[in-house]
Amino acid sequence: MINQKYYNDIKNFPSQFAKGFEIAKELKISGNFNKVMICGMGGSSSFTALLNDLLGMDDSINFKIDIVRGYDLPLHVNKETLYFIVSYSGNTEETLSCLEEVQQKGLSYIVVTSGGQLEEKANEYGVPVFKVPSGIQPRLSTGYFIAGLLQIMFNCQLIPDMSKLVLDATSQIEALFDEKVSQDLAQSLANSVPIIYSTDNNSSLAYLSKIKFNENSKIQAFWNYFPELNHNEMVGFTNLIMKPFFIIFKSQFTHPRNHKRIEVFSQVMSKQNVNIFIFDLKGKNTLEEILFGYYFIDHVTYYLAENYGIDPEPVKMVEDFKALMNG
Repeated sequence: MINQKYYNDIKNFPSQFAKGFEIAKELKISGNFNKVMICGMGGSSSFTALLNDLLGMDDSINFKIDIVRGYDLPLHVNKETLYFIVSYSGNTEETLSCLEEVQQKGLSYIVVTSGGQLEEKANEYGVPVFKVPSGIQPRLSTGYFIAGLLQIMFNCQLIPDMSKLVLDATSQIEALFDEKVSQDLAQSLANSVPIIYSTDNNSSLAYLSKIKFNENSKIQAFWNYFPELNHNEMVGFTNLIMKPFFIIFKSQFTHPRNHKRIEVFSQVMSKQNVNIFIFDLKGKNTLEEILFGYYFIDHVTYYLAENYGIDPEPVKMVEDFKALMNG
């Protein structure tokens, strides 16, 4: 293996959730909240899509988490919103900018980080900190982020306790997983551009998979979901100017018409002589399906990087870009 440590970090994903719930057990902040906003970039906010799919499973939760991926808060902010200021490294300049703004405006917030300037500022301002375990890439810290934020939102009376649902789901991941299928798919993907599709009940899976191909395999990838893609994006494959490889996550819990859409889409695309891999998601609910698919694609992108002779861990282009920005 090119990077045994990184492979081990992928394997540790299911165990992160119990640790995340434990770390956040006593963390809360006083206030009467009805909304949540996350300020974060890259792997320090991409998990929000998964969180929103999870929150959408509970009819008693009447909000979705908003995200700030930039330097400034939206124009309309209020004291009924709980803000999470998230940066794994603690040194992300956009997130540090948001920290100063929420502090100046007297808004309620909790810092989520493994250290750095963000932790220093939080300590200076007397703000609660959810300390994420260090030593791994932000994109492999998803379990900590999700469990920690769910626990804190519960502690702040924003949502019901979801820990049992999540821990039950994570306990099934490894048993459902077939390593050989991920290796075979990685082999088939050689010299192709992955196009990852899911359905509207688990669109986060396609989105996060796209990011895994970008960061782990260091290649281009694109994502969308049914039924929306049938109304626009699919027309773009009329005139092929690249070699696409479609990966379609098929959920048991989506609208039945989406199953028909996947079937018909596959028929249409097969006439274009492109590769299509339909992956039947496993699990007792949408959350189990998403976490299973997430774990699966982490392995696929790891093995694809290995097939290309690439170390999946570093993100050199990002680090070089930061250096130029600070030069």
